[in-house]
Amino acid sequence: MRNDFSESGKLTYIMNLDRLSDTLCRVIDLCEFIRSTHPDDAFVRAAQDCHEQMFEFMNVLNTDVSLCNILKSVLNNPEVSSKLSAEELKVGKILLDDFEKSGIYMNPDVREKFIQLSQEISLVGQEFINHTDYPGSNSVKIPCKDLDNSKVSTFLLKQLNKDVKGQNYKVPTFGYAAYALLKSCENEMVRKKLWTALHSCSDKQVKRLSHLIKLRAILANLMHKTSYAEYQLEGKMAKNPKDVQDFILTLMNNTIEKTANELKFIAELKAKDLKKPLTTNTDEILKLVRPWDRDYYTGKYFQLNPSNSPNAKEISYYFTLGNVIQGLSDLFQQIYGIRLEPAITDEGETWSPDVRRLNVISEEEGIIGIIYCDLFERNGKTSNPAHFTVCCSRQIYPSETDFSTIQVGENPDGTYFQLPVISLVCNFSPILIASKKSLCFLQLSEVETLFHEMGHAMHSMLGRTHMQNISGTRCATDFVELPSILMEHFAKDIRILTKIGKHYGTGETIQADMLQRFMKSTNFLQNCETYSQAKMAMLDQSFHDEKIISDIDNFDVVENYQALERRLKVLVDDQSNWCGRFGHLFGYGATYYSYLFDRTIASKIWYALFEDDPYSRKNGDKFKKHLLKWGGLKDPWKCIADVLECPMLEKGGSDAMEFIAQSHKS
Repeated sequence: MRNDFSESGKLTYIMNLDRLSDTLCRVIDLCEFIRSTHPDDAFVRAAQDCHEQMFEFMNVLNTDVSLCNILKSVLNNPEVSSKLSAEELKVGKILLDDFEKSGIYMNPDVREKFIQLSQEISLVGQEFINHTDYPGSNSVKIPCKDLDNSKVSTFLLKQLNKDVKGQNYKVPTFGYAAYALLKSCENEMVRKKLWTALHSCSDKQVKRLSHLIKLRAILANLMHKTSYAEYQLEGKMAKNPKDVQDFILTLMNNTIEKTANELKFIAELKAKDLKKPLTTNTDEILKLVRPWDRDYYTGKYFQLNPSNSPNAKEISYYFTLGNVIQGLSDLFQQIYGIRLEPAITDEGETWSPDVRRLNVISEEEGIIGIIYCDLFERNGKTSNPAHFTVCCSRQIYPSETDFSTIQVGENPDGTYFQLPVISLVCNFSPILIASKKSLCFLQLSEVETLFHEMGHAMHSMLGRTHMQNISGTRCATDFVELPSILMEHFAKDIRILTKIGKHYGTGETIQADMLQRFMKSTNFLQNCETYSQAKMAMLDQSFHDEKIISDIDNFDVVENYQALERRLKVLVDDQSNWCGRFGHLFGYGATYYSYLFDRTIASKIWYALFEDDPYSRKNGDKFKKHLLKWGGLKDPWKCIADVLECPMLEKGGSDAMEFIAQSHKS
């Protein structure tokens, strides 16, 4: 590639760069997947070693001056660029941006420093992720006299160990006991101590986070950016940190009164316990209600106001994992014309006996992709639900003959493409029922999780571009969650759920009234949840803004976290160091707002296309045609404008961001 200066060499240069990128990504993505899910430690270690080497090699290529100069000459030569496709030009621009973000035009010492920093950020970030599930200590000591006089179940207390002197209970920070105490203990000081312990991490984990944040600030400064957020937001829908922060603040301002109103019942119960006068003032409500009050007073409220709604366990008997997968297949068949078909795996094809393969079949094109479902809990597996890309879709070129490491599909015109391969990872729990048969019952929140991850999967399957750099979910970070969050709306729709829900024993269809009563009893803190997500998004921005580099030696992540909590007022946590448990700070550094941003857009698309008929083929085709099929090729603002038939959104910018924030629906 470096030495081919012929016209054909220039015309195929971007295609060949994309193929090189595809080869690298198929190794790096596979290693990322293996180290997160494989049950064999030897495989995990090998994947980690390979990932480190390949990630470093990729950064070396991203700082290769000769590769960059050839690309630049191709894009800047009208005789060549005029003969390239829109996809090639788009990918060429993306790759050029990657070169420039890597400091390609800086002196060799700076480029070397960039490679070192990128590698260190990757290693520190992985170490941070590996420890986010662990609390700061295995147990918390609570004086026996405090718990014994807190109207806690004697049965629960008998299960707790005491210290050597017998003066303190040692409440474990894992398992159900601490959470049961949070729900039942009337002593606020005890609840506060328990909640803080459950949401804290070790000092070592705080140091990992601090190191990660500072490394990112140094890298951004090296690239002549004021902050890592500015560096990271290049090429995103929200183009700068100010627009992101304005979006979050607008959302918070529109939500805080509703949030306080939702928390009012807790404030009333707590004020009564404290023998304080009741208040309706928003600030006073928010000052009174603390995070360790939520579970206790919610439980107390339902004791005083018993609901006739069914419990989660009753509902789950209608939603076996098999029923839900079949329901998803039926839904996709109706709105997109594709179905999920179980396939027998070859020996050695899967990494665990309970992994299942689904072929994705189009009614017009046959097989268009492969989904591996790794859905059951297992030791050593990532605790977070996830969609892992194993292999992206791309065009297969006539010159290619070695298909030993890929699977190939055929287009209607007789050309071939690389089948996209992804894995969906969850942690559902199968149980043995009376017939000694193992079944997996899903709670509605787990149904929603599976729908969410399948939204990513459909984007991977249907976003079938010629080039892998822009296929499927290879798009802007603040756009990628949109298809998955839209699927959450389907997962909450009574019409969808009544079609899927069949009792495992009787085959009886779940009643709409039963679902409505249950949802009403579980959705009463929706605005509170939205505000909590906004707080996390603002924390992410705060950890990646310009103040870090200006006072890098004195920046304290915990102090910064607690100060922000006090400023944002709702369910204030000024006690724990929970920021060290916030794993998305690594994977979504400076872009965690994407969840909220895409949630507001998904709501608009749901109401525009599917609220009247969630099985609408016409509107499913519209969503597929204007958004899903483009992957990262088409500007996401243009995709959204076309789906919503709202031209004002086409160019994005602060006005479009403001419009989206103002139109948020919980």
